[in-house]
Amino acid sequence: MPNRSTAVALVFLSASCSQSGAPVGSAPASSSGRASTESLGNVMVQVARRFEIAGRAANANRFELAEFEAGEIEELFETDVPGAELPKEGPTAQIHPMAKAFLAANAPELRKAAAARDHAGFATAFQRAAAACNACHQASAKGFIQVPSEPGKTVPDLDLVPASSAGRP
Repeated sequence: MPNRSTAVALVFLSASCSQSGAPVGSAPASSSGRASTESLGNVMVQVARRFEIAGRAANANRFELAEFEAGEIEELFETDVPGAELPKEGPTAQIHPMAKAFLAANAPELRKAAAARDHAGFATAFQRAAAACNACHQASAKGFIQVPSEPGKTVPDLDLVPASSAGRP
């Protein structure tokens, strides 16, 4: 009689064999038969999460985690951002050039500052990266998505805005 771990392994094996013939890691096909593309908004949610974690990790002296998250941000800008589906509303022509500039300058600066375990250098790199993000959001008519310049804060910034500044009459 097989032991419990063998039985569990057999269940997983049979379940994986019954899946479609698509290769592991391949993108799901759309109704047109082409691989579907992830929206830039969904990619940016991943970037935001990693940016927030990197800042919180640096504040907690967990620079190895901050460096890892900064590297993941760099990877998202290398692999996912270029092929992401652009927003259907607002200007988009500047997104790819600004993303390329972020990849060339801000992402490596953030990763290097984390690797150096340099609080001041990381805070400066974080502030520059946030400024680049906010400039792209402004240029894309998405200025309401604000990235805080201080490591450890929620991304996007969700601090209370005074009612007089909230865009209400």
